Amino acid sequence: MRVVGMDVHVRNSFLYVTEADGQLLRRGRVGNTLGEISKFLGELPDGDQPMRVVLESTTNSRAIQRMMLEYGKQAGVEVQAQVLDARKLRVIAESVSKCDKQDAAVLNELARSNLKLPACYIPDDEMFALREHLRARSDLVRMRTMLKNRIHSILHRRGILNPLKDLFTKDGRNWLAEIKLDEAGRLILDGYLGTLDQLSATIDESTSALTRLSKSQRWFKQTALLKTMPGIGPITSLTILAELGDIHRFKSRAAVSNYSGIVPVVRDSNEKKFSGHITHRGPAHLRSVLVEAAWTSVGRVPQYSAIYHRIAAKKAKQIAIVAVARRMLEDAWTMLIRDEVFRLMTVTTDVATATTDVTDARSVSTAADEKSAAAVTRPVAG
Repeated sequence: MRVVGMDVHVRNSFLYVTEADGQLLRRGRVGNTLGEISKFLGELPDGDQPMRVVLESTTNSRAIQRMMLEYGKQAGVEVQAQVLDARKLRVIAESVSKCDKQDAAVLNELARSNLKLPACYIPDDEMFALREHLRARSDLVRMRTMLKNRIHSILHRRGILNPLKDLFTKDGRNWLAEIKLDEAGRLILDGYLGTLDQLSATIDESTSALTRLSKSQRWFKQTALLKTMPGIGPITSLTILAELGDIHRFKSRAAVSNYSGIVPVVRDSNEKKFSGHITHRGPAHLRSVLVEAAWTSVGRVPQYSAIYHRIAAKKAKQIAIVAVARRMLEDAWTMLIRDEVFRLMTVTTDVATATTDVTDARSVSTAADEKSAAAVTRPVAG
């Protein structure tokens, strides 16, 4: 089997190709297109031999991996393409002499070794599309918030006091249309309001599409389980599922929290101990959604409220709400693994409705899932 180490950039990559014994066959820089990669690899002698490709994780690593697999299909060559965790490949990150040729050579050498390399999880097409949709919606919501703040600043700079609690209700929009402004202020305000309306319409369409998607066969069962947790709705539940991906790749509750970057930095060596803020590793979108949901759950779940007030009394409210968000994520993972509803839920009308949704979800799942449907009626999750 031949081995290819790829140092990937935005427009091009450096390839280092060897035999399994390390004999160099070819190295060079190629553009990140299927045509150029196919031409480079197709000129190798005995080009029908199987090939293993390794590359570091980057923004476009998923696209490059699929490009290599597509080359294998078109050329009739067995290709294994693996994306490695760049953060864990410290042998490259800490190299004194660092260049593309050397990085590709080191990747090639690692691939030829007997070491178990730190591979990245690559979502399937449907999971990837859901992630992209949710993250795009989050970006649009932030843009809308920014525009609202800009509108407030227009009034503030002109000394105009807002008599309403919310400027963006029907009454607020009527008031904005009637106030007297200078020519530049009116032009800017109307432009902001027009853009705001377009953004709101796009966000509403996105929300409707995601809500419908949460009721599809793939997502209905798991979203129904997650929605039994106070503070989690269709968008939040889909975000948890999309950002975690395959939930079985995590071996424990702590592993889920560590992946999301919502655990504190700990340095413990001999008599020196240090505990800092959270690591912020992993998907930032997941952390922001969890913290937002935590503010709702704190007021509805006594156990979460106890965690919040205990930590807030010692440290700060922001630190306390992050601790609640971490606990929510761990509980959500346990619910998904055990296929059970939220364990701290009290019996209310909302619970009965949520339990009905879960039961309906089970009815469209496999026979093995239907056999455990009775567990949904138990208020215990883990």
